[in-house]
Amino acid sequence: MAAADTGRPRQPQRGTPECAAPVVAGPHAHLHAVRPVGGTPRVTWRRGTAVSDLPDLIGPLSPALIRASVPRRMRRSPDQRTFLRELKQDADVLALRSDGYAHLMLICTLIAWRMNWETKCSRPTIAWLVERSGLSKPTVKRWVRWLRERGWLGVVEQGSTCRYRKGTMAGLVDDGLGHRAAVWVLCVPRPIRDPRDQLRDQGPCKAADQPEQISEPPSRSLRRRELDPTRTREERSPARRVKPRISPQWGLHQTPRTKRDRLAMCERLRRESPVLGLMTPWYLRWLLKPFIDAGATASDVLHALDVREDDSRWSYTWRSRDEIRHPAGWVRHRLSAWLGPDGRVLPLPSHRRAAADARRRAEQEARRREWERIAAAASRVPAPRPATDVEEPAAAVAGLETVAPVAAEAVGPNAAFRAAREELERRRREREAAELAMLAVRGWGSS
Repeated sequence: MAAADTGRPRQPQRGTPECAAPVVAGPHAHLHAVRPVGGTPRVTWRRGTAVSDLPDLIGPLSPALIRASVPRRMRRSPDQRTFLRELKQDADVLALRSDGYAHLMLICTLIAWRMNWETKCSRPTIAWLVERSGLSKPTVKRWVRWLRERGWLGVVEQGSTCRYRKGTMAGLVDDGLGHRAAVWVLCVPRPIRDPRDQLRDQGPCKAADQPEQISEPPSRSLRRRELDPTRTREERSPARRVKPRISPQWGLHQTPRTKRDRLAMCERLRRESPVLGLMTPWYLRWLLKPFIDAGATASDVLHALDVREDDSRWSYTWRSRDEIRHPAGWVRHRLSAWLGPDGRVLPLPSHRRAAADARRRAEQEARRREWERIAAAASRVPAPRPATDVEEPAAAVAGLETVAPVAAEAVGPNAAFRAAREELERRRREREAAELAMLAVRGWGSS
């Protein structure tokens, strides 16, 4: 059958002479035959690189193809708002750092804007996402791949070009479709239903008569992969100890100084609190930045999550941390009780203890100085010892002339010492009288 009868041109063959070369379809793929001097004709090709002017989609997407593209345990999102809301509540998304969370939500918002209301599919291009988001191309590709691997985006059609599309002979034949962008269907997690609810929906009679049956997939133990005899030495070698990135040794009452110390403190908080364990140390460091800057310790943060600033305790309305829809919001709400009207952190328990210790040390220092002043006032001047009749001076024994010593006057306590002693005695009597009065009031004193 001729090419004109079928409506499709016949594909050319390599090495065909110029006289037998058929017509090549497309305005951008051409076949040229060059006959060298005294030899066999040589065939050369020119590759078409221009973009076709045909519409981007030849026809509507097949509903069966869209349903088959939905990942397992997922369903098509009814609208953009549901897609973004379910994405923000996902545990993997909440575990991201602040910058990664912002980049992911920006890209998801742009993809949701291009969603078709009928097919629930979106057809943005990577170039359009890069232009609108202002992010680099590798960043956009990385987050799109992250969404595809976790089932939030189902691939209905892969992006392709004329060069790598089937039936184009590596771009030599232009099929008129141009560069086709990828088509993604927006998906959300499918709600998990308890099998007992299904029996309850069937009616009370059937639920009571029929036993509860839960079908489970058959389990089969996989065969152990045979070890490669050339790698037996690697199998017997001991495993290397992986050094943790964050130090697990951090005290509850230590104050972090550096960024590494803050990460270690957040890791200790994740081990102490089940709710904080849902977030990464990097995200916790950003979330607790006002408290860490104020000098809070891990013990202060745990106390602030359970007790308010006025020493009243929080109540718990959930039985498991899995019931918390937004752990970061829960933590932020509880810590807001320790923020003042100006947004500054109120004195924490460690700050209060430090202030009390400073006052106690100041009082001890004042008492020490007072006792030193009293001791200095009570000091005596040492009097010289008078000479006795038994002892004779060495000068008299030697026959020398001696001078009779002058009798020193007896020196007693001065007026300041006596005044201090009287003051101490008066304070002692007042203290004893107060103790006796207190015992008399309680009925412990004698009649």
